[in-house]
Amino acid sequence: MPELKHCESKSALTASENLREFIRLCREDLTVFGTSLNWEATSWPGAANFTKLGAQSRGYDESDRMDDAFIDFAKAYFRYQQGHHPTVAKRESTALRAIEAALLQAYGNADIARLNVAILDEAAVLTRGHYSSLIAYQCGRELQRLARFASEKHLISTDLSTWKSPIKKPSDITILTG
Repeated sequence: MPELKHCESKSALTASENLREFIRLCREDLTVFGTSLNWEATSWPGAANFTKLGAQSRGYDESDRMDDAFIDFAKAYFRYQQGHHPTVAKRESTALRAIEAALLQAYGNADIARLNVAILDEAAVLTRGHYSSLIAYQCGRELQRLARFASEKHLISTDLSTWKSPIKKPSDITILTG
């Protein structure tokens, strides 16, 4: 069983210092996906690919790899969330891709420190354009969770903890219980 560690941010530290410590914790101390996980790899077999929005899940090019300014945060967030709140769908990946794309579109690089309401709104728009209505809805919920997490852990300087996803649950979805 993987060892779980919690991210304990310090309000006295700057957002960039908290972010560096969060990435270090997830890279060096967490064992989710195994102790021999190759952090530098673009693909973590059985877990996720850290590729741009729209890249093929198999047979992607190295140019499809997430932006250098973003990929360590994406890996840390993914590993942390899957360790503390594991899911089968792993929607963190879709949300991370959408945020990276919105940051690249707005700033030319994907520095998570620049996350703001406009970036989250654009990520939601991009999500709707790339995924089915159900996947977009789930991704929107993950965008909201990521914004709250980054704010509460003081990984960014902007408080986005109250941002709400504009993507509504599709009305044509039927939940089967049994």
